[in-house]
Amino acid sequence: MKVGTDAVLLGAWMPVPDNCKSILDIGSGCGVISLMLAQRTKALITGVDVDKKSVIEAKKNAANSPWMNRVRFFQERIQNFTQKTAEKFDLIVSNPPFFENSLKSPISKKNISKHNDSLTFGELANNVDTLLTQRGHFGLIMPVNSAVAFEKIMLSLKFFATKKTMIYPTRKKNANRILMLFERIPNKCEEKSLIIRDNGYTKEYFELVKEFLTIKS
Repeated sequence: MKVGTDAVLLGAWMPVPDNCKSILDIGSGCGVISLMLAQRTKALITGVDVDKKSVIEAKKNAANSPWMNRVRFFQERIQNFTQKTAEKFDLIVSNPPFFENSLKSPISKKNISKHNDSLTFGELANNVDTLLTQRGHFGLIMPVNSAVAFEKIMLSLKFFATKKTMIYPTRKKNANRILMLFERIPNKCEEKSLIIRDNGYTKEYFELVKEFLTIKS
C-alpha cells in the first residue's frame, strides 16, 4: 500500500499533550503515523495491525529511522491486544478501515486496510475506551459521511469531540474526510477546515506537512 494522504494528515494534525509518554496506533499499516509521531514526541509508540506484511514493513521502516528504540509494532487484532495488555496510553490514533458493506477488492491486503469487517466502529470505540488513560486523547480520520454515526458511538461512552477539521480535496469539491479529536472531559469543540489543493498544494496544507514531506507549495 502506498503512503496515503489520510495517514499523513492525521500524523501531522494530531494534537499531542506536552506530557505524553505513551502512544498507540491502531491499524498502524506500514508505520507512517507512528513514525511521524515519533518525530514529534519523545513518547514510546506502539503500533498494532492485523496484517502480517504491513507489520513486517513497519518494522523495517522503524529500523531505518532515528526512532527505532521508541517504536514497536505487533501483528494482532486490536481486540486481542486489548485483552492481553494492562497498559494504558496517553494518546491513541487510528486511520481505521471505513468502507462498510461495499464491494471488495480482489487484493486481500486492500480489503483489510479499507473495509471494517475486522474492526467495526463500535469495536474501535470500545477498545479506545479500555486502553486510553482518563485524561488521554484519541484522534482519527474518517469519511465525512461516517462522522455523525461514529460521534454518537463515542458520546455513548462519554467521549466528547473537542476538535474537528474538515478536509476538502479542492475548493470546488465537497469535504470528503474529517479529522476528529476526542476526550473524556467535555470542552468547546474547535472546528476548522483545510483545503489540500488550489492550483497546487495550498499554503495551509504545506505548512501542516512540511516537516514530513518534500513537496512544492
